[in-house]
Amino acid sequence: MAAGRLVLIGTVHRDPGGEQRLARLLDELHPAVLTLEMSPAALHYRQTRGVVLGARLGRILHRLAAEGFAAAALDNHPAVAGIRRLLALPYEYRIASDWAQRARIPLQLIDLDAIALRQLRRVDRELVTYRNLLTLLRLAGGGAPASEDYALARALVKGAPLPQVAGDFLARRRGDEGIGRRDAQMAATLRRLREDRPAVCLVHIGGWVHLVDDPQGATLYSRLRDLNPERLLAD
Repeated sequence: MAAGRLVLIGTVHRDPGGEQRLARLLDELHPAVLTLEMSPAALHYRQTRGVVLGARLGRILHRLAAEGFAAAALDNHPAVAGIRRLLALPYEYRIASDWAQRARIPLQLIDLDAIALRQLRRVDRELVTYRNLLTLLRLAGGGAPASEDYALARALVKGAPLPQVAGDFLARRRGDEGIGRRDAQMAATLRRLREDRPAVCLVHIGGWVHLVDDPQGATLYSRLRDLNPERLLAD
């Protein structure tokens, strides 16, 4: 066991190949305290309302197939796959929860409930609708591969970018739902856990953007820099 360490693991959310890499990292680190960038309310919402929205998505896809869209093309469309991943439990939660159960330690969800619920309710109102699905299906292409996201992560987290470069990248990611209040909440929780159990390995899992060294000091890493946290990418 790696005692006395504070490790921040950065992931690409909805990375299709992230499960095995994250599981291997946890096996190597063997934390005694494990936290995740997810709120308890977000977990409950996905376990309840997410099931309802998944059924609604199925009905919309059935209607679109009846209107002439090929069923196979609907199932394989990146927009549909993205919505399904958004409604499902994130792979970070599945891997962390499974590891914590096997290690017989609690998994602590430390993101803010109110912000997560606001995001998920927009999915309910705006994303899983016939009109939105029809628009998305008419747009070509999908998102960037996860490897490109990790290439950017390595440059900004491990590459020691100039403060102006990091600041420019974070500028459009600040605010209630991005860098800011959520990072303050998570940093305060991790600091308290570190103080309570200074001799054990504490591991936090979350989006890699929160690990960027922020010239304004608002990211999770920047708020904890005095504790000398280690930053690892799940790539």
